[in-house]
Amino acid sequence: MLNKARQLIFILVALITTLLLPGSTYSEEIANISKLQIEKAPTLEDAREVLSTYHKDGMNIDRSMEITNKILEKDPDNVEALIFLSRVWLTYGYVRERTKEGKIRSFETGKDIAERTIEIAPANPDAHFFYVANLALVGEAKGIFPSLFMLPKVRRELDQILELDPNHAYGLAMNGALYYHLPGILGGDMEISEIYMRRALSVNPHMSSAKLYLAMNLRKQKRYDEAIEVLLELVNDREPSFYPDWYLNRRYAIVLISKIREQQK
Repeated sequence: MLNKARQLIFILVALITTLLLPGSTYSEEIANISKLQIEKAPTLEDAREVLSTYHKDGMNIDRSMEITNKILEKDPDNVEALIFLSRVWLTYGYVRERTKEGKIRSFETGKDIAERTIEIAPANPDAHFFYVANLALVGEAKGIFPSLFMLPKVRRELDQILELDPNHAYGLAMNGALYYHLPGILGGDMEISEIYMRRALSVNPHMSSAKLYLAMNLRKQKRYDEAIEVLLELVNDREPSFYPDWYLNRRYAIVLISKIREQQK
């Protein structure tokens, strides 16, 4: 049960993080654009654009954080900037940090920023989402028992997200992951998991993580042809909602297709 709890926390957070480790390729052109964005009037769109290329250079996470902090220096209660900064700290801890202490510090920072955002905008579902995401990763970094004890709080936050926005794609996907990974004795249910995943994809058809976990669900139900169909949709998607996430999930999908076809023989 403890292994399941730890796996649950890890997978839930994987749904909202950009999983790709930073590569070594980073063009001078992108570097110059990033520098220009920071030196001139930075916008949140600039920060988002820089983060979306972090799979080419992990330092883009730092650059997007620097842009966002400059925005917040002038507007400390900017809710959208605070939510984005919470996400950047989550990504920083997940991708850049290598030590347990560093990861915990990053995720705690992201959690605290999201908690402050909730104080400013308690009805904002994204603020709650990145709060629970960072919270879950704090638990995962600290070990099995803290993660297990955090599960009730994770449940409450997920309920809160969907109460505020029943069509919150990531909240729906996280609920689907929850029902997928929990053992039956704790409420796990493949059919309910599938329903949540399909609802998430009806809101955001290009969420590669949701497609990947829907395929895993279908595979577990031995609906192999349907699982492969979902995976091929992922592989051939030309409009992924977040490119670095899709880039890695596409590779996972290709491997999973091969494994399922082996099972069908």
